[in-house]
Order: sequence, then C-alpha cells, then structure tokens
Amino acid sequence: MKHFYQIGILFLSFLTATGLSAQINADNTIPISTLVNEIFNTGTFVEVSNVTFNGLPADDTLTSIQIGLFGNGFSDGLPVDSGFAMTTGDMVSLFTNETGSFFVGDTPDDPDIIAISGFNVNDCAVLEFDVLNLAEALAFNFTFASIEYQSFTCSQFNDAFGLFISGPGISGPFENGAINIALIPGSDTPIAINTVNSGTASGFDPTFCEEANPNWIEDSQYFIENAGNVVSNVMFNGFTVNLEAFVEVEQNETYHIKFAICDAVDTALDSGIILEANSFEGKFLSVFDQNRPEQLKLYPNPSTDQVYIEIPTTYIGQNLSIRILDLQGRVVSATSVLATGTVEIETGQLEKGLYLIETAVNGKVFGLSKLLRD
Repeated sequence: MKHFYQIGILFLSFLTATGLSAQINADNTIPISTLVNEIFNTGTFVEVSNVTFNGLPADDTLTSIQIGLFGNGFSDGLPVDSGFAMTTGDMVSLFTNETGSFFVGDTPDDPDIIAISGFNVNDCAVLEFDVLNLAEALAFNFTFASIEYQSFTCSQFNDAFGLFISGPGISGPFENGAINIALIPGSDTPIAINTVNSGTASGFDPTFCEEANPNWIEDSQYFIENAGNVVSNVMFNGFTVNLEAFVEVEQNETYHIKFAICDAVDTALDSGIILEANSFEGKFLSVFDQNRPEQLKLYPNPSTDQVYIEIPTTYIGQNLSIRILDLQGRVVSATSVLATGTVEIETGQLEKGLYLIETAVNGKVFGLSKLLRD
C-alpha cells in the first residue's frame, strides 16, 4: 500500500505554493514519475514501472508543459477535484484561463489515436507504463475536455484520446494487440469530440457525429457544457462527466498501459485528459459478489432539482432503495420507491458537487452511478 501521507504533503506543498486559493491550481513542474506514482497510483494491488512520456524515460526530473498536477477542481465546477492532466497544449494555461499558445512540439503521430479520430493528428501527449496487477481487474477515473466544443462539434477537428491496455488475455485492434477502455458507458464507442458532446452539431454536418456514434444525441448526458466559461478558470468549452475505466485482467500478470491524446488535423483549440488522483487500483471481482454494480443512465447529468434514473427491466415492479452518497461515503439522502422504467429522485436539496447514487433491491446493490449536482 502507498504511504498516503506522502501524497498529502505533496498536495499541501502545492496548495501552499499557490496561495491556498479557492480557484483551480495547476503546476507542470512536478516530475512525471511523481504524477504517476504518487498522485494517480493508489498502490492498491498494482505495481507501476517503466514510466515514459512521449518516448522519454520519465525519471525523477522529466517534466513537460503538456502534463501536470491540478487541484481545487470542485471549487469551480469541474467534475473532478484533483489529479493530473495531459493536454495537447500548455497544461497550466488551459487550467488557469490564461492566454495559451498553440503547441507545435516535436511529438510523434500516434497510430492508435489516428484510428480513433479518423484524421491525421498533431501535438500528441503519450504516457506509457507497465503495471504488475495483483488483482482481477484494473480501474481508474478520467474526464475528457476540449476547446473544440462547441464551435467544432461534428467536424473533422475530432480531437480524440485513448486509454489503451495490452497484455495476457487481451486481444484488440490497436498496437501490441491493445484495447481502448476509454469508452462511453455501456458501449464499445470511444470518447471523442464527435461521440460525446452537447448533442447539437455546431454548424457542421451532423453526419460526422452520427457515423462516429449513432447514439451521440442520447449520450450527451455524459457531457458538461462550459460555453462562456461557466467553469471560469479553465479554457475548455466542455468536458465529460467523471467516468470510470474498468477492465478485467489476469491476476499476477504484467500489462502495458498507454494514455494518449492528440489534436486532430490542426494544432489549435487544445484538448486534455484529466486523471483523478488516487483512482488507479487493482480490484477483486469477488468484492462485488461476482456481480459488479453497473453504471445506470442518469439524466439530466449535471442536474439541478431532480434526476431520472433508468432502471433495468429485471428490477421493474420491485421496491428499490436509493441512496445518494457524497465522496466521503456519507449518506446525504435515502428513499424507497417502486421501480418503473424511469425513477425520479429529488436533488434540489444537495449542495453543488459530485455524488454517487446507489440503487439496491433486497439489500443488494445493482447500480452505482456518478451524479454532478450543478
């Protein structure tokens, strides 16, 4: 297990250096090895090694303007409070709403991102490492953000990213037989500008979005609009809700992880991946009694006064127990309802922030979904 006091000291130093501001803080001077091993990795049933960034060994000194630490995300409305981010431009500028310059670095194309985007790419940020998995699954939380929203939705400027894993028992279409686990919940569709967005084409032919994701309008439930910089301290015009990447793997085997993000076609209007602090871990499926709770569809999400939960057919007609928990696991709301196809839950009493909605029948949890109260 990781010594969590080390992470606390690092974050305290980070916040102190930035004046304990209530606004989002960003720092791209932290060594990349520290971001992976001390911020992202919990150390729970996983051992990370061989960290590289854009092909260079990520030792205790390597840094890049494209990757860095951030904190206080909840203070301005981001769906994730802290972690590190990889961007196709200057990371600090993108998270502090400063005037950023288009990044035209000596970064290689990434064939896997070209395959996802469907277009040539530039300004790639590629983080790779090996992980010895001591459990039966790997999981972590992520958010995708971009300035391409809202002006270039359903266009050829389809900035994309991938969270790739390769190793024993995995056979996919990407390099080294990898699969991409950055997917829209309940689907095999990768997340990109043209697959998860506001559900409206911004002056372009919606065919680009329809071909990339036939359910692109319905999947707008996973999108948070930031047009006009409602989240005032980030330049991104939109981002996804905080999502979980999850994959079953073979225990006691080593896997290769690659996180990659690139600008499509041009070098302008940057995008980023946000990886939540302390979210990378190994999990045992037995914890979930062999039936891992599924992420039920919620809408609208973010919500204000109420949220609707789509209930699987199996549970319709049964009495459900629904609890809303904060990120510390404290129950802030609990109710019992008779399940129909869609169940309405009041959220107006909640403070702004991120919550978990737990749905159970006869004491068995079958649904666990994230809700952003706007």
